[in-house]
Amino acid sequence: MLQLNPNGVAAPTHRAVVACREVVDFYFDALARADLSKKPPAPEGSFFRFDLTGNDLSTADRRALHENWILARAFQELVRGVRASLEEAYFFIELLAAGTMTAPSSGTLEEILAPFRKKAADLRFPPLLAHVNSRLDRPLEFSDAYRSMQAARNCLEHRDGIVGKSDAGPNGIMNLQFPALKGFFQRDGQGVEIYQGIAVDAGTEIEVRVVVRSREFKIGERLTITAADFDEIAFACFQFAAQLAKLLPKPAV
Repeated sequence: MLQLNPNGVAAPTHRAVVACREVVDFYFDALARADLSKKPPAPEGSFFRFDLTGNDLSTADRRALHENWILARAFQELVRGVRASLEEAYFFIELLAAGTMTAPSSGTLEEILAPFRKKAADLRFPPLLAHVNSRLDRPLEFSDAYRSMQAARNCLEHRDGIVGKSDAGPNGIMNLQFPALKGFFQRDGQGVEIYQGIAVDAGTEIEVRVVVRSREFKIGERLTITAADFDEIAFACFQFAAQLAKLLPKPAV
């Protein structure tokens, strides 16, 4: 008997978030403390090494080079993780809907399940999310965030983080919409956002919401994303996957 586990749906995104956030935190911290005015020394134990020449980089240029490289790969892994979780959700939903399946005795489990996985893999992100949302207890919004993560990765990887015409819309502006988690509490019937330094009474109930943080960049501007920005984006992806697993249809008892 095949058992469906919702935790397996969230797992690809959660693994990506843990790995990416740790890498970004470690290396951005190391870059902040490193002397970037010169090339790094040869690795300890190197006996023979070619010296590679090129344009001399300023401290700012070297920092941007390394940060862009790290962020491009971190966004790539986040996008991959979110996509994999949605494919697992599709797989979960379709198997649940199929109910009892018959197969030749010579067939392997992998062969039986292959058509379901292929259907999920063949779908582009918007229809994949739409199909999954149609079967959840309530739909989840993530298309804009997914497109923004892809756009940020493309700009960082292919244009060294400098916004080009292909990144911007007709108005010459690159608009990124990233998810972020915000805390709110009620005061006089109004939701008040929590920020550093705000006074909150003990015992106050805190509500956490996923909100959209918009960032705009003009053509020729550098795409600046800090480690703190990435931390918010990664944790929102974590929450998206957790909610996705929670809202999946339940197997009949």
